[in-house]
Amino acid sequence: AARPAGELRAAPVQDWQWQSCRDARGVDHALTLRSTGGLDPEVLAAALADVVARHEPLRTTFTERDGVLYQRPAAAPVLAVERCAELDARLAELASLAPDPAVEAPLRAHLLTAPDGGQALLLTMHYLAVDEWSVVPLFRDLVTAHTARAQGLAPGWQPLPVGYADYAHWAHEVLGDLADPDSRGGQQLAYWRRTLDGLPDRIALPADGPHRTGPDTSVRPGSHVGFVLDEALHAAVDRLARATGTSMFMVLHSALAALLTGHGAGTDLPVGTMVAGRTDEQLSDLVGCFFNTVVLRTGTAGDPSFTELLTRVRETTLSALDRQDVPFDAVVRAAGLPPRGPQVMVIHHEQADAEQLEGGIGSLSAVPTGVTRADLTLSFYEPQGDGPVHCALIHATGLLGTAKARQLADEYLELLHRATAHPEQPLSELFTAPSKRSDNA
Repeated sequence: AARPAGELRAAPVQDWQWQSCRDARGVDHALTLRSTGGLDPEVLAAALADVVARHEPLRTTFTERDGVLYQRPAAAPVLAVERCAELDARLAELASLAPDPAVEAPLRAHLLTAPDGGQALLLTMHYLAVDEWSVVPLFRDLVTAHTARAQGLAPGWQPLPVGYADYAHWAHEVLGDLADPDSRGGQQLAYWRRTLDGLPDRIALPADGPHRTGPDTSVRPGSHVGFVLDEALHAAVDRLARATGTSMFMVLHSALAALLTGHGAGTDLPVGTMVAGRTDEQLSDLVGCFFNTVVLRTGTAGDPSFTELLTRVRETTLSALDRQDVPFDAVVRAAGLPPRGPQVMVIHHEQADAEQLEGGIGSLSAVPTGVTRADLTLSFYEPQGDGPVHCALIHATGLLGTAKARQLADEYLELLHRATAHPEQPLSELFTAPSKRSDNA
């Protein structure tokens, strides 16, 4: 579709990200390329300028008028260069400082150099401009531009088939009027009203104390504990997924639901997840906000076997994916969900080719931002081969401390081992001490 002239309306899925940002500002993700030294600031600055010029969301600000969100051009972010006394401390400090997307582009870039010569290129980003699935094209293009600029050349990449503003205009056309029951958006909204009717506002999550709750905002202080599914457990998960016609996401999601039920969270569990939203191949190389949040209503009532729970989760997930287009903020209003967003999330990442994203600049890693959107999030990276699966439990620190989160991660691993070995057993038989203890029952 032709792009309209003048100020451009934001994409439908950007409304929820804007509301979250207005509610409590925070960086959604921070990534760093670390090097032992030798990075040329001028070359990096030129490469960053190339990438920002290629992807318009990186040079966009937002304004809201009469309840409608608009995107408008902004000054392009530039590389900030500084020396610091301690690299890790400065990275953590910068990762906690969020730009205001109403007045500046939703990307910041810093090149830090430590006294020993070690360097780190840090990018801090909002989902408004760079969603989870944008990380690969962003860093891939940065590597391409850096390689070219280091040789005194401009990057020779192919022009993008469409721009983000083209997508935003198209997305509104596809959804139609959400108030029209015959439009695509209206039909999907009706599904979500039916499916989420009577959903619990909150569930009783494991906590450090019986009366502790996280703050009632969409962004809250957070931390995480990491853990790993080794190659053997990864293989067991894959075997179970193949045998049941499910996926790694569905198996890990089901195990989390079983664990929470065992801890007294109930049998009607709203579990949020992210969907990529890149339904057209032309969107695969773009940087921007395409993803949406959906709520998977997960039922564990009747003490089902783990296999039966997988069947339920499969049906719920596939049905939700068929209605993933309507923006989450519209679902929140229509279904009467809490405006803060899902209390529990499961997020599936596909592990990218590190060499493709690092390109000799440095080793890529995430920097904790110190905030989270949910009280409890299971995040995992599905590897390309048979290697280990790296996972994290991200938790609101107002609800859980590190020790309790570590205990939950250990219990989760134990339950997953039992579920993959004996999927025919009912959930009650999969709980063992200490996971059989319920803090909230």
